[in-house]
Amino acid sequence: MGRLISDNRRELASKRLRFLFYEIVPIFLIIFVFLIIGWMLLPLLVIQTSALFGLLFYLIRALVIFFAIILFLFISNRFRTNNSQLVKKELAPHRGYLKLYTMTKKNYIYQLLYTVLILFLILIPFDFLISITIPESIFYRASLLGFEAENSFLFLNDITLFILYSIIIQLSLSFSNETIFRGLIVKRGSEHFNKISAVVISTFYFTFAELFLNPIYLTVSLYFGIIWVIKSFIVGLVLSLIIIRRKWLFPMIIAKAFETFLSSLIIWDFLRGGNAIQLSIFIYFPLFFVGLILLILQRVRVKESLQIGIEMLKSYFQKDIKLKESSGDKNFRILFDIFVAILLFLFGILISV
Repeated sequence: MGRLISDNRRELASKRLRFLFYEIVPIFLIIFVFLIIGWMLLPLLVIQTSALFGLLFYLIRALVIFFAIILFLFISNRFRTNNSQLVKKELAPHRGYLKLYTMTKKNYIYQLLYTVLILFLILIPFDFLISITIPESIFYRASLLGFEAENSFLFLNDITLFILYSIIIQLSLSFSNETIFRGLIVKRGSEHFNKISAVVISTFYFTFAELFLNPIYLTVSLYFGIIWVIKSFIVGLVLSLIIIRRKWLFPMIIAKAFETFLSSLIIWDFLRGGNAIQLSIFIYFPLFFVGLILLILQRVRVKESLQIGIEMLKSYFQKDIKLKESSGDKNFRILFDIFVAILLFLFGILISV
């Protein structure tokens, strides 16, 4: 039995570390190199103090992340195929990854529905709660968005131009984040080891990134810090479970982009002397009410999704019968998943700027 347990833990650790060091770290390094090249060339093309510089910066970052992942998966698959005597008839990794971004005639209605549900039942309620209960958070969120930087889109006085820049920037940011956290970590991780382990690793990685890469949130208040951690963890968990079940990235990208666009709109008005609390209530209260109506109309679908999600999470905290896990093996798996999330966060600093 002792030998079996040792082998279980060794195999568990090996799968996760191979995924981390043979796939994630090389991808992060490729992204980092191309981002450095972009940062060096962009000032030669656009004035660094202009709002256009910031827009192109985030747009290029999103494109670099996307194409770096596809390029790595394509090359690694070709190399593995050429050096393997047994070629499995399965979808190539880069093609499987690209399917996350597809929207067909059969599922576009459902993808739109999930976009609306993610936005109105998860993101909007949290933002409404934070804006109302912690009014001073507006100032700190403005600092986070970089209103002190000369090239910030928040300095644009023309509201039409601001909306255009904000939409492009928020879509780029959302695209980058969902591509990394949900597309790469969850989707690819689930192909290397237990699906729920991939969900847990991505969720903790996302929470660490949201908190420690935004240290200004820790200076507001303990209450705000706790709320932000809870929000990040729940959002990361729900979105990761959705990608496991549906394998759709567009609902998450669009919902997150719209959420951050609303936040930037409130901050843009606040920086021009507007009343952030009044505007938050004006924007979020009707949306919160719409969310309640959606919850009633879609209660069967929401209940079913919650039940499935809870069952999936319960299975994570149970011993894997197929692997003959012991209680020690299970505890080792949980702790090692958190450890991998910490390593991911540390390596992720390379591409977080």
